[in-house]
Amino acid sequence: MTSDEQYRRTSPDDGLDAPVMSGRERRLLDAVAAPCVVTDLRGRYVHGNPGFHRLVGQDAAAMAGRTLSDCLSADVAEALRLVDRESLAGNTSQSCDGSVVTASGATKSVRCDRTLLRDDNGAPSAMMTTLVDLSDLQAAQTAQAAAELQREAINQGFPGILGYFDRNLQAVWVNDGIRRFCADPLGRSCREIFCRRRTSCDHACAIWRAMQSGKIEKRVKCVELSNEEGEEQVYDVTGVPVVLASGAIDGVVMMARDVSERHRLEKQLRHTQKMEAIGTLAGGIAHDFNNVLTPIMGYSEIVRLKMRRDGYPDQTVSDYIDEILKAARRAKSLVEQILTFSRSHEKKEILQHIHPIVKEVMKLMRVTLPATIQIKEEIDEHCGLVSVDPVQIHQVLINLCTNSAHAMAGRRGTMTVRLAKAGRDEDGMEWVELSVADTGCGIEAEMLDRIFEPYFTTKEKSRGTGMGLAMVHGIITRQGGRITVESQIGVGTVFRVLLPISREPTQLEQIISMTEIMQGEGRILLVDDEEQVVDVTGQMLRSLGYEVVGMTSATEALSLFSKGEREFDLLITDLTMPDLTGIELTARFRSLRPDLPVVLFTGYSEQFSRQLADQAGILDYCTKPLTLRQLASVVHRVLRRADVAGRG
Repeated sequence: MTSDEQYRRTSPDDGLDAPVMSGRERRLLDAVAAPCVVTDLRGRYVHGNPGFHRLVGQDAAAMAGRTLSDCLSADVAEALRLVDRESLAGNTSQSCDGSVVTASGATKSVRCDRTLLRDDNGAPSAMMTTLVDLSDLQAAQTAQAAAELQREAINQGFPGILGYFDRNLQAVWVNDGIRRFCADPLGRSCREIFCRRRTSCDHACAIWRAMQSGKIEKRVKCVELSNEEGEEQVYDVTGVPVVLASGAIDGVVMMARDVSERHRLEKQLRHTQKMEAIGTLAGGIAHDFNNVLTPIMGYSEIVRLKMRRDGYPDQTVSDYIDEILKAARRAKSLVEQILTFSRSHEKKEILQHIHPIVKEVMKLMRVTLPATIQIKEEIDEHCGLVSVDPVQIHQVLINLCTNSAHAMAGRRGTMTVRLAKAGRDEDGMEWVELSVADTGCGIEAEMLDRIFEPYFTTKEKSRGTGMGLAMVHGIITRQGGRITVESQIGVGTVFRVLLPISREPTQLEQIISMTEIMQGEGRILLVDDEEQVVDVTGQMLRSLGYEVVGMTSATEALSLFSKGEREFDLLITDLTMPDLTGIELTARFRSLRPDLPVVLFTGYSEQFSRQLADQAGILDYCTKPLTLRQLASVVHRVLRRADVAGRG
């Protein structure tokens, strides 16, 4: 008889008797924890242990006369028949997965392990089925799959580096962000990933410390120095320990965010704040220093004037005084150079010769450049007037000279600065040429077309941002000029700046140096909180023919004026004073006498607001210290203007 024929004999008269189980066999089956059931060869229930009855939700009486297929879904029952055929064919054990339908109608996933039982003669007598409940396992697998998907979503969505390191600090899983440090990080230690070829192990420290302490550890601003492009990368790194219920640390989750941009902006902010502080400090120093220079220059001018008037014959003394004045003017020039770097706003363009600016910059460069660089100046002081912003021209020349110095770094070389008239172009326009030439390393030909592009630089990243020449190009272009560059590798580079010569008419004071100091007459009220400044300026004004009342207190000067002493032709006041500022004092004076002309003196022009001065009625201002000629010119000009306005 074949196995199929044997399996199909399911009628009561097929001659197959139900197997008989002894009490011992039943007790052994009941002792098995897993659900087990014995059926005859036609699948009819013979005996099931308590685990089976709990699984299907039916007791032995309810199962009597029923087949195991009655408890299974239709597809599983068919699969079980195929398993039985295999078993009857000689394979004593077979398995299949399916589901059991309980008495309540619920469905549970199970695995059916079928074993063919034989009698003493070796003939098949029954089937024993062991059922394994897969519901919890499948739920766990589903939860695990969901957790994997969630972890993958977090990995890919986290805007930085994310990874898990086991108790040996080896990478178990990571996101793609970590692969910029190591192409194959899995199984590698954090030191191998982050510290290989690097001077710092800050990244690893956060992980290691979290593993040691069992607490969340943060390392802020951990710097990665071996970026392929040589750029500094800054990360905020957090290590979070994974603590088991037993208290043991199973590993560490590492999270790192690239905060390089924020770090760069913070550095820029700190630099800006530092420059503002330097500007404020420079302004205060300039004010005090100019107050010191005022009596030095003033008394020297007075002595020289008296010597000339009295016919003092000692030329040596006269030469000494001239040297004192030269030194004072150099000191004044030095203050102006310092203030150039601290100005908070740009001045407007004015018509002027630019050779004083060039000379100022070259003085500064001579003390800052190494002795290996020789500086040559070829300055034509009569090349023409141009309309420029002096501060911006100062910046242009500083940038060009600094670039030339960098090109000659580490070697001997020559920097040549030339200012001359460039002639007329095809449109008949005249130009002034300012050029800076060096004997440095030169620039490759293919880079010359990009040299003025923002952020493009031939220097190392740590030595330049690529904005210097772009700024130079922008300044020159806005002022109507042109800039070109010529370079040859190993020979050097020449930058040429062309500025149009102005055809506008100029004021007499701009182009004529008066040989005689203008005298005058009138009554002047002089107010300054520095006693020496009041004394020397008063004497200078008296030497010019004016009657002067000098005061060191703005409040006392206002009180004097309020009491009827208003017969003054001019008020000269300092800008910065402890009780009242020059602008406040002017407003008070002009509320009592609106036609009073006012000149404002200041030791630091950046503190001066032209708009506020105009509103207060100030006619002119000048920066201390003044020469006798400048003082005479300012007072004469203001009194003449006031006289013309009065007659009008």
